[in-house]
Amino acid sequence: MLNTVQSLLAGLFGFYDSLFQPLLGMSPYYAVGLFSLALAGIFSLIYWRFLDIERQKELKEKLNKQQEKMKEARENDNTDKVSEHMTKSLELNQKFMMLNLKPMIVTMLFVGLFFPWLGATFSPSIPLEETENGYTGELEYASNTVPVEIQDNDNTTVMTVEGQEVEQGETFEAFNFTWEFRGTGEGGWFGPDGQTASVSVVFIPLPFSLWYIGSALNWLGFYIIMAMPLTFAFRKMLGIA
Repeated sequence: MLNTVQSLLAGLFGFYDSLFQPLLGMSPYYAVGLFSLALAGIFSLIYWRFLDIERQKELKEKLNKQQEKMKEARENDNTDKVSEHMTKSLELNQKFMMLNLKPMIVTMLFVGLFFPWLGATFSPSIPLEETENGYTGELEYASNTVPVEIQDNDNTTVMTVEGQEVEQGETFEAFNFTWEFRGTGEGGWFGPDGQTASVSVVFIPLPFSLWYIGSALNWLGFYIIMAMPLTFAFRKMLGIA
């Protein structure tokens, strides 16, 4: 089952690489920015098409009224009324969530189709082959590759890329932009099997290192920063709350 999924993803990723080759040839900022714009528009249109907007507005108005009544009951120390309004608010919230279920499912289908490829493109796991001195592999981006060597020196993992030696958490230049070496480990699941090296395009350097995130925002962090205001703007234009 896992091998089948990996084969399907490999074919899909290859198709996306060919389709978006001109876009990937641009700066990663432009590429992810345009993907953010396109996906924000698509996701907003999905909600506009599959969401009952009038029903949503009706439920939201009822929910706001219940919350106002609950606030008033609390100010009057009327615990019975507070409990009654809270129960009604929970029922309305449940209906509100069920109303959003259909567009959410369709949106997740698009997320499943594109986000794994974006991750594999801008935060790839490089398959490694063991050698006498360590490991070798190739970093690939937009159908271009550069050789990678991994060595363990005095309990420190060092990656060499085009003459640049970097340790985990440090950055290097490849394909005319900056990458961060995230470390090595075992692959598998949706990524390549065996020993791999993890790298990520640096979009926004951070003044400090954060757990899991590292010392820079990767494509996902940059996508969220770009997509949030775009999604808000598109939904506002379409009349979606």
